[in-house]
Amino acid sequence: MVSLLDRALLALSPKAALQRAAQREAARMIGMRSYDGGRNSRATYGWMAGSTSANAEVYGNLLALRNRARDLVRNNPHASKALRVLTNNIVGSGITALARTPDAAINKKIDALWKRFVEECDFNGQLDFYGLQRLAIRAMLEGGDTITRLRPVTNKKFAIPLKLQLLESDYLDHRKNGIIEGGKRVQQGIEFDSEGQRSAYFLFRDHPGEAPFNIPNSYISDRVPASTILHLYEIQRLGQIRGASWFAPGMIKARELDTYEEAELVRKRIEACVAAIVIGGDDENEMGITTSQANNGASDSGPSIVDSSGNKVEQFEPGLIAYARGGKDVKFTQPSVSRDYDAYKSSQLRSIAAAWDVTYEHLSGDLRGVNFSSIRIGLNEFRRSIEAMQWLTAVPMFFNPVWQAFHDFAQVSGALPANTPRDVEWTMPRFESADPKTDTNSDIAGIRAMLLSPQEAIRRRGGDPDQVLKDSADWHKKLEAAGVVSDADAAQTAKPGAGIVKGAEGGQPSETIVPPEHDDEVVAP
Repeated sequence: MVSLLDRALLALSPKAALQRAAQREAARMIGMRSYDGGRNSRATYGWMAGSTSANAEVYGNLLALRNRARDLVRNNPHASKALRVLTNNIVGSGITALARTPDAAINKKIDALWKRFVEECDFNGQLDFYGLQRLAIRAMLEGGDTITRLRPVTNKKFAIPLKLQLLESDYLDHRKNGIIEGGKRVQQGIEFDSEGQRSAYFLFRDHPGEAPFNIPNSYISDRVPASTILHLYEIQRLGQIRGASWFAPGMIKARELDTYEEAELVRKRIEACVAAIVIGGDDENEMGITTSQANNGASDSGPSIVDSSGNKVEQFEPGLIAYARGGKDVKFTQPSVSRDYDAYKSSQLRSIAAAWDVTYEHLSGDLRGVNFSSIRIGLNEFRRSIEAMQWLTAVPMFFNPVWQAFHDFAQVSGALPANTPRDVEWTMPRFESADPKTDTNSDIAGIRAMLLSPQEAIRRRGGDPDQVLKDSADWHKKLEAAGVVSDADAAQTAKPGAGIVKGAEGGQPSETIVPPEHDDEVVAP
């Protein structure tokens, strides 16, 4: 519809009217090409999205998210299972390290010292380094971040004068905020220098949660140099300095599923309590209400529903038989069947599993309807997520810094020469194969095609290539000394198990398997 202004402009200046119409159409097209999610419409009504920074978002919900996540893990079986699944797959029984300097003798010495350190590194003297790994990852996933404090020791009995003290994120005094002298700033308990680098952490002397036990230092924090602190958390946004609980995205759905199951359980219990109802009095309808009450609301002298003792029914108990006044006919109750319960719960668990980055089968333990292909595809994606957490978060923020600190203290104490190379190789826990035979054949084909090295294939299974080689060589020597021929030794047999004749052209297999000390008596066919 053309407005009155457009008509007047058209009469006075057709050119200006044409330009106005063109600009209006251009504005309309720009609006059509915008993102639907950015428009104000009925679909986005009530959707409030702030433009706060990552740190402002974490700071505003830090305590609530952390406390609710821990409550979920304590009381929700699915949250507890998800945390175990993630921890088991990220750490397993331990992520191992091997020195990889160019000098084999130095590697051997470093590995021996590292083995001692692994056994002695716990500040509390309870776990080894592999146990601390598990605690560090678990605390990060549950609470958002893990603080590890490097504690020097003077006791000469330890190979490396260093201990690792793991602290929950509660120890970090998030109340400390502001600008301090020298152009430094403190944000959520972390001090940054004038260049924006971390210079210190403000840590409580005791866990704030110990306050109910009258621990006097629970709310007193001290400045600790950042060089003695390892801060482990997942960085999800640029500039983020604190971590959020892994359970944050699915927290509400998990809680709602809990309340739904509780309501469903109460309904089932009530239905199961009432065994029968006696109804059908002369002056009552089917609900046990007298005709006079139904017609004019007149009250009666006694309750309309009583138990077998004549007492008014105020609560349901198992095996209850309720009597309506004047009842003559017994009606047995039939508990209803919730046909949608399984479907609804499965749907909710799938959403929660997606939020927590585990598979539905991991979360529920339900393997119905799963075939080999579907579970393999699901596990492949899950493993990619686990590997990303291992190599992009855990290794650079925890494992490598621990290795560097180990070298620092080893060299200062004289256990290692100064300027010893610090090359290291981390071996992750292996993933169990859904089809070991197929995966093994695939690795063999990849190695023969030079697409995969034997070392990498061994590391994928959580092994040490050098140790596997040494063990294999030692075993083959024992077999040879005992006169035993095994098709595991390619120097003795071909793949089908036929013996290899030394000096035979092309390494062709012989017809007969013979011990190696008598192979000169065999004539090649």
